[in-house]
Amino acid sequence: MKSSQKGFTLIEIMIVLAILAAVLVVGAPKLFKPNTNIKTVARQIITLSKETRNKARLTNSTYRIVINMDPENEKYWVERANGPQPIDPDAYEKAQEKESEKKEDAPPPLFQMDKSLTKGEQSLPKGLRFGSVETINMKAPITSGVAYIHFFPEGFVEASAVQITNGNNLTWTLVFNPLTGQADIIEKASSLKDIQR
Repeated sequence: MKSSQKGFTLIEIMIVLAILAAVLVVGAPKLFKPNTNIKTVARQIITLSKETRNKARLTNSTYRIVINMDPENEKYWVERANGPQPIDPDAYEKAQEKESEKKEDAPPPLFQMDKSLTKGEQSLPKGLRFGSVETINMKAPITSGVAYIHFFPEGFVEASAVQITNGNNLTWTLVFNPLTGQADIIEKASSLKDIQR
């Protein structure tokens, strides 16, 4: 009686190993490369905006996402002020003036960093930067310095458009709806004025 042999031949094993090697060659760079995916960053900011809006409503406070467009280290974080706060359309210009003056006996700022949402400043991955930030209360989009997106205790959000780019051919725009607080992704560079038409 012949006993049937079960197992793999050497050729079959080599073919399986070659397929595994090819999969690793294609997939490994994506697994081990730093997070420069614009989609991931956009999702993180959208999630942060939802949490910020909810926190503003629950605590009856005014929150804002601060976007620092420093070319050396682009970052963002969340700040909070007690109660409803009006928006100052000239806040960007005043922030630039304060930065140059920096008085020692100045009172503490109205908005303070809220570490319950971001645990501090969040840096963008290398290769990505904020292209521009535009809100309904700005005279023109901001491409450098510091910009703010405000979230109010009533659940409203300052209508805004934030561009995230890799500096080459890829730019996404996050658009914040003032009534729902929902942020949507547009997979191209868009201005707030174009979107609102």
